[in-house]
Amino acid sequence: MIRKHLIWQTVGFFVLALLPQAANSAHASLYVRDFVIHHTDAEQTSQQDRDDATYQIWYVSNAANDLPAAFELGKKYLKEFPHGKYAAYLNKWVPATRAKLFNKAYGEHNSDAMISLANEALVAEPDNLNYVITLALHLITNELNAKPPVYTHATEAETFTRRAVKLIESGKKPANDPQWNRNQSLTYFYQVLGGIEERNKNPDKALEYYEKACRTDAENALSFFSSGRIYQDRYQKAVERYRTIPEAERNAPVPRSQVKALLEELTDAADATIDRWVMFLKLTAINNTYGATRSQVEKTVAELYKYRHPDSPEGYQELIKR
Repeated sequence: MIRKHLIWQTVGFFVLALLPQAANSAHASLYVRDFVIHHTDAEQTSQQDRDDATYQIWYVSNAANDLPAAFELGKKYLKEFPHGKYAAYLNKWVPATRAKLFNKAYGEHNSDAMISLANEALVAEPDNLNYVITLALHLITNELNAKPPVYTHATEAETFTRRAVKLIESGKKPANDPQWNRNQSLTYFYQVLGGIEERNKNPDKALEYYEKACRTDAENALSFFSSGRIYQDRYQKAVERYRTIPEAERNAPVPRSQVKALLEELTDAADATIDRWVMFLKLTAINNTYGATRSQVEKTVAELYKYRHPDSPEGYQELIKR
């Protein structure tokens, strides 16, 4: 959570309109000058009055502790009087109040309010990672990963997750968070984007994110499990295609190029699955939080390893020891 952390002057127009009369007599010239001074004073007085009145409306609302209303009134004042008497103060008050309202919306799980407030804040501060990370995590945790999932703000969840990754990759850090871990945050968001790409039926893109996660944090078992799962799916699909080839062609002394290419695809996917899932098994050897899933993964690894290393089918067991 974010820590408590024109008015047109018409004087010129009137002067130009009255210049012919001013050229005929000194009296006319004095009249024009007096008129212009009087008009300018009136404009200035009127603007000051409006400035004071607009501020007073904000002040009353703020004094009544009606923060949402005062927030809108503060923004209204700054829009109408960007250089007004109270602009310097409200230019600090508005962002601070926006943060309070954002935190309040966060506590209430009010996604719409959070999105609106974050978008406002990011207009002024596009690199404010606190807003981006907090909103992304909220939408992921309370909507995408809810049971059942909620996709009302799926687009915003993806947008803010991608924005968080871009900012973190560029070197940005959240303010006032000395314990923040860059690699752990990136790994998590890469995993989320991998899941989003899988849901969008883009397994190749999902694999890119899972592989990034593996490289960013080599101790995160979920990254290796997710990457291995996609490679295993590739392997199974390659096996299915390979089985459709007539046995005579499969066993030919010199297989045709298409058969050879498919066999290479199959073995590459098998090796990649073994590689990722051996790491998963190794990382979960002592502290298994995956239950029966780990046993299923180990069974698959044993079968694939036997296929790829028939002379030492048990060799994978040494690889998974911590």
